[in-house]
Amino acid sequence: MLRTFLSLSLFVSIAASAQITKKVCFIGNSYTATNDLPSMVSSLANADGNTLVKDENAPGGYTFELHSTNATSLSKISSNTWDYVVLQEQSQLPSFPWTQVTTDVLPFATILCDSIRSANPCAIPLFFDTWGRQFGDDQWDSIDTFTEMNQRLYNAYEYMADDNSGMLAPIGIAFEHINNDIAAVVPFASLYSGDGSHPSTYGTYLAACIFYETIFGVDPNGNTYYPVSITGTQAAYLQSVAHHVLHDVDSISLDFTQPLADFDYTLSGTEINFTNLSEHAMEYAWDFGDGNNSSLENPVHDFGAYGTYTVTLIATYCDRADTTEIMITLDHLQLNEEQQQFQVYPNPANSNGFNLSGYLANEPVEIFSTDGRKVKTILPEETTYPIILPAGTYILKTKTSSVVLLVLE
Repeated sequence: MLRTFLSLSLFVSIAASAQITKKVCFIGNSYTATNDLPSMVSSLANADGNTLVKDENAPGGYTFELHSTNATSLSKISSNTWDYVVLQEQSQLPSFPWTQVTTDVLPFATILCDSIRSANPCAIPLFFDTWGRQFGDDQWDSIDTFTEMNQRLYNAYEYMADDNSGMLAPIGIAFEHINNDIAAVVPFASLYSGDGSHPSTYGTYLAACIFYETIFGVDPNGNTYYPVSITGTQAAYLQSVAHHVLHDVDSISLDFTQPLADFDYTLSGTEINFTNLSEHAMEYAWDFGDGNNSSLENPVHDFGAYGTYTVTLIATYCDRADTTEIMITLDHLQLNEEQQQFQVYPNPANSNGFNLSGYLANEPVEIFSTDGRKVKTILPEETTYPIILPAGTYILKTKTSSVVLLVLE
């Protein structure tokens, strides 16, 4: 199988003179609103000559469930053809026991993603992987440290991004990186405000750098914007952490919008039933290798002749595409064990004829020569099968794709 990717890379080199405009709606709560995260992302974009068209709804304590029925959230989601809609759940819920997450979080994430794509099929849900609290959450012993809570949050957000063909902004992983960095220019504790939960200006700026590079594909290193309360050295460190997390941490997954083209097939003579196994795709383009094409998801195609054909499938999700191709040989002598639903006896046979067992009596049986020519059809009402054919090897086949070899002496 040959696979090629035809897509815009998430992280591309952008010429300094090329202006980029992205439209993003932020749906969250106080973690998004604190220090005005959307405006920080906009300021980073402006410093590079880019533009962020933005909107937000981030009431304190809001959950995905509340947003899924909130008129303001739904109106903002549908008010523009957003490139991205950032989704941030309440700070604790995704870290709770998985059985609770499956009922209290996941269904409402899907509802929001459905609303996003109803407004714009090419809009990408961008999940905001929030951070564990500085000292964890002591209501559950499984998340009573930062590391445990942070990992549970990441696991849930990664699952939601994958399940909804979205993307992930791994802010929590960046917090973890600084927590483990013994030479951190900005100490881990400095990422939090006094409550050990909400972000400080440092924490929000770190998140903004990750969102900026994720959304615009531009490395934040060297960006001239940073809040007045942050020094140039501190800003450079936070920029470098953001870029490192997006590029160099092999254990995290970020983009689940890249389509993956794949298919399987079943043979019936010269006819093939194709089963599309592609992931994260909206449109399909088939080239059967015989001059014929199809845009159906699961086409059925009769090649009309035995031979070898290269079948190509292009699976597309908006401006991303993946291509796969499989070489298929249609050989009338190639038998599938599952297709051998009846037997011929005696075999080899002679001029006295032959009998069938396991035969579906309501179906004709077609007899083919080894070069693919149909030489005889046995009708369902026949009970004897006289042989008026030259000696040789023949193929018997029913319409349900049962196949067996018959040798005549």
